[in-house]
Amino acid sequence: MKTYLNLLMNKQNLISNVILSILFFYSFFLIGQAYIQGLDIGNWIWDRHQNLFSWYSRPLFIIPACYFAYHHKLWHTGAWMALMFASLFWFSAPQQVSESVQAYLEWENKLFFNGDSIVPLVVLIAGVLAFLFGLFYAFYRRNMWYGLLVFNIGTLLKIFVSLTWGKETGVTAIVPSLSSMLFINIVAWLLWKRTKKKKFEKKSN
Repeated sequence: MKTYLNLLMNKQNLISNVILSILFFYSFFLIGQAYIQGLDIGNWIWDRHQNLFSWYSRPLFIIPACYFAYHHKLWHTGAWMALMFASLFWFSAPQQVSESVQAYLEWENKLFFNGDSIVPLVVLIAGVLAFLFGLFYAFYRRNMWYGLLVFNIGTLLKIFVSLTWGKETGVTAIVPSLSSMLFINIVAWLLWKRTKKKKFEKKSN
């Protein structure tokens, strides 16, 4: 049984390495192409970040990162998180941006990057690091439910901050945040059901 699990884990590591290699190559290719074209990289990333695919795709990176944290593969966890941030510029800048999305991003830009104080940016970085540490530490200790709790609280806090300080513009963050939370909770529930079923079958045998 232990040999089978090792083979399965090695296969998953191999698949992850292939996917990571392809996506990192794609990321460097995009950045290199933008640099060769003489584009302002900051503005280029910001424009492409307006594509909502980069907002809704985040669970696709968080789930494998948590999975590898659970199996103590920290290199894989860090790589998947790096790709999540890189995904900000994976998708082409939309030709038309809704007023709500544009207003929300302008609010974020003004608050964290172009404001009179650096405090909001420091608080943002500290909050994100604390959230990621709590999330991955929980999975590293193989406590999936604690990790799920950290993720849900972090998501609700993001919505709270957006609505409190962003007011009307902060409403834009609700749907992407709640959709990510719903998706990850469904995946966690399915994994729990699968684990429960396997334990029941094992006891029956």
